Amino acid sequence: MVEYSVDDWDRVFAVNTRATWLLAKAAHPALTASRGAIVAVGSMSGSHPHANLGAYGPSKAAVIMLVQVLAQELGADGIRVNAVSPGMVRTGMTAKVYADTRVATERDELVPLGRVATPEDIADVVAFLLGPDARYVNGHDLIVDGGVSGNFLGRLPGLSRITRS
Repeated sequence: MVEYSVDDWDRVFAVNTRATWLLAKAAHPALTASRGAIVAVGSMSGSHPHANLGAYGPSKAAVIMLVQVLAQELGADGIRVNAVSPGMVRTGMTAKVYADTRVATERDELVPLGRVATPEDIADVVAFLLGPDARYVNGHDLIVDGGVSGNFLGRLPGLSRITRS
């Protein structure tokens, strides 16, 4: 982190946090008229510290807080604001990571559901939050990671495993 440049830090915050705020600001009139909703993209790295990602985790934490503030401020205009925080997802940007079958298998095994997410897994949650079934959900950060971020303690060495019969 101490070797990270100020320019890189500012760029990541501009893309992840400032852009989210500017989009909400620009869309406000149309969203007020339509009683629409906003879903921002956070990350499990915005809720759980993750070393060696520079400004990424802090910028996503800022997005999550921005969503909570916007939900409070825009709720009176009938606008719901939520975040979706994906865990590991197989995308074009992560293809190199998953091209290594050993790494791909190890990552799948970390997820209690047994696999890393697909983009469709995340898109379906975004669609839910934008749709009528989520009409009373506001200011929430929905972590969509198959349970991996809550799975740390279960992986500690020395714990006995309970087998199913």
